[in-house]
Amino acid sequence: METPPQLEDRAAIAVEVASLRAAGGHIAPVLWQGHAAWLKLTLPQPPAWRYRLLAGVARLLGQPAMQPVRPHGGGHGLRVEAARIRALGAAGLRVPELFEVGADWLLLSDLGRVTLEQQIRHAAPDARLAYWQQGADYILQAHRASQYLSQAFSRNFVWAPETGLGAIDFEDDALTVMSLADAQVRDWLPYLFSTAVYFADRLPQLCAALDAALARERPAVQAGVLLALRRTAWLRHLRRLPSRLMRRDVAKTRWFGELARHCTMR
Repeated sequence: METPPQLEDRAAIAVEVASLRAAGGHIAPVLWQGHAAWLKLTLPQPPAWRYRLLAGVARLLGQPAMQPVRPHGGGHGLRVEAARIRALGAAGLRVPELFEVGADWLLLSDLGRVTLEQQIRHAAPDARLAYWQQGADYILQAHRASQYLSQAFSRNFVWAPETGLGAIDFEDDALTVMSLADAQVRDWLPYLFSTAVYFADRLPQLCAALDAALARERPAVQAGVLLALRRTAWLRHLRRLPSRLMRRDVAKTRWFGELARHCTMR
């Protein structure tokens, strides 16, 4: 494996930023004064039309928590991420450390290379729920501190044996388009979407774990999650698609619908 470039000062960062941008990249591993880190550059703002489409779906379903949050591009987007990292870190959550901040880049500490999704996917079936619970506990910790994650997919939780579970990817701020309660409801939906597929033969156990987790939430968040599940249970009908169309994201959507149906039919 190629050794990451070693950076010692901001002048070296500027050189690496120019090199990364010339190569068409936007994020790369580096070493910052001997510590593993990530150099992250600005990205253009994504097209608005896809977010308008998703917003229309959220309105149709009557689900403000499903309102999409369009990430800011450029320096504004990086300032949003830096602000979210500082807020979550101050609340006691394990998030990347901001080593250095530039006008068009961030230098972030490395939290680990193993994602929670990888842990769940590769674990023995009987061990998967324990990994799932780690992510649920992280979400609950954030909510108890009156915080929210916004992109709580299992791929955005990372683990290291020395320091445990942390979270990454804070490029949008849900509070710009919804209330805190809805932002916290929104955290559960991508987490369930990204993990349900790995519990296809253990949906009752996953529903029981979700029930226990939601019992520790504020009533508004608990009610919001259950309402969202009731209104998305129809997604289970994707199981009728031909197998050739059952790609990973489609399978995840189908099993999210199966989980939603199972958890709300009781």
